[in-house]
Amino acid sequence: MRTTFRYVTAAAGCALLSACQHGPVPNQVLTKPAPVRAPAPAIPRSGVWRYAPSTALQRFTIDQRALVTIGLDTTAQPDTLTSHAEVSFTAPSAQSVSGSVAAFLVGSGGRVAATPAGLQVPFPFRATYAAPDVQLAFTAPADTASCSSMERAAAQSVRDVWFRAPDTLRVGTTWSDSASYVTCRDGIPLRSVVHRMFHVAGTATRDGRTLLSIARLMRTRIDGRGSQFGDSVVVSGSGNGQLTYNFDPARGEVISATGSSTLDISLRGSQRTQIVRQAAEIRIGRN
Repeated sequence: MRTTFRYVTAAAGCALLSACQHGPVPNQVLTKPAPVRAPAPAIPRSGVWRYAPSTALQRFTIDQRALVTIGLDTTAQPDTLTSHAEVSFTAPSAQSVSGSVAAFLVGSGGRVAATPAGLQVPFPFRATYAAPDVQLAFTAPADTASCSSMERAAAQSVRDVWFRAPDTLRVGTTWSDSASYVTCRDGIPLRSVVHRMFHVAGTATRDGRTLLSIARLMRTRIDGRGSQFGDSVVVSGSGNGQLTYNFDPARGEVISATGSSTLDISLRGSQRTQIVRQAAEIRIGRN
């Protein structure tokens, strides 16, 4: 029995104004001294920011690297998986996102990452929010209930780029969302139930702007059932993850994010059992 997980899964203001002042001119000095710049004002650590999602075109890269340990009966085999995705999108309304996945590369075992067989890039996607506390629901070309849609799997893998925050943000603000969706691995449909909890943990500054640091915790449950090599297989699993976003509240845009996750999966058949443990790191940046 082979592992069903071939792809890595998971799993950022105000402008500062500086003042300047002129020092006294010493006796018998005829030239003006250079202006002396006063210390920049401190970044506010408290306050209220209004949030509205950006409608501008945004581009991101999502890079993941995972150590996967596959336990089969009494043996264990480690492997390293990587994925690289490039996505561009606009949010024409607070309820929807549309864009395209320009690149999706997967590598394992030290081999050069490549686009998975059967996936054509770029491809467009559209996603909508059904409710304030529900994550985006994706559609893509060839999106069907079967396990033949490679686009669906690729689109689902970039969902960490998006979240919908409350209209008003301050340090200490919390909110949550959830999602339930189906992906497929090696012909087995897998249902993922994901709960995410967000917390505005603090502020930082970059290029004279105030950014909010938003900490996100995630819990995942996976289950599925199917046939593999003529054997009935039951899949179950759970995982946890953390991600910290640098978020620009004035623009309503994520600037970057980093985090990690773990996922434990068991595949139980009539003849053997396979255990998969995945420990992944994720980095999201502007492209």
